[in-house]
Amino acid sequence: MVWSLRTKCIVVALTCFTASWLVMAVNAEDKPGTTVTKTSNWPVKFTIREVKPAVAPPAVAQRTHEIKQPFYPALTSSEQAIQEALQSKVDFSFPKTPLPKVLDSLRDQHGINIFLPADVLENEGLKPDHPVSIAMKGVSLKSALEMILKPLNLDYVVDNEVVKIMPAYEANRTYKMRIYPVADLCSTPEDYDILRDVIRNARLGEWKPDGINQLGPSVTSFGNGVSAQNYAFEGGTISILPRSQSLVISQNYDAHNAIVEFLSLLRQVRQDEQGLSTENK
Repeated sequence: MVWSLRTKCIVVALTCFTASWLVMAVNAEDKPGTTVTKTSNWPVKFTIREVKPAVAPPAVAQRTHEIKQPFYPALTSSEQAIQEALQSKVDFSFPKTPLPKVLDSLRDQHGINIFLPADVLENEGLKPDHPVSIAMKGVSLKSALEMILKPLNLDYVVDNEVVKIMPAYEANRTYKMRIYPVADLCSTPEDYDILRDVIRNARLGEWKPDGINQLGPSVTSFGNGVSAQNYAFEGGTISILPRSQSLVISQNYDAHNAIVEFLSLLRQVRQDEQGLSTENK
């Protein structure tokens, strides 16, 4: 009698457990997935959204690639602060103000280091107190610096955690290497080739022709006083690194900024197209 009663209790308990599990499974299927959004504000607003399902996806689900940041090596905290300052809006008026004082004023307003080497103005045929007359309102610090420096054939780069002023031709030839993860934009080896060509054809910087590794002219001697001058090409390089699913790019400061913005736009276009495809379904 006792054994029969115990058996009935066990059966009832198993039945209740099974029913509770089924209810939990149904509720889990009804819950929508959660959306995780990651945003970076430099040099353009760079956002990646990933929908995580409430239940584990099947083993055959397609693998997605998450890009943690636009490029490597990552910016230091000081470099990130400089980039954010360059995007901030400024209001100023400088009537016939020496260029060094203009730069000192902008440095103090935004709390970033702006370095003007002593010989830069002299080498460009400018006096140390060369006057600048300019007034701006509601423009980015980046645009303001360009409008101040470009007429003087000067430019700037962010280097060693400072905004360094230099001749424009020198800035164009100051190259830095970055690694751009692009697995989310490329699915096949052909995709990487196409993306490399698109970046080059979009004129996001000056590019060295394939197979050219030498900068500037060189002299080849054939003996007996006979020689010939060979001209190579200056410019950046872009290479595919399949194992890390990335592009290795050597370019100047302005070109790298343009590449980051361009890749961000490509990701936005893809995201918008995926949204339209989902709506049509």
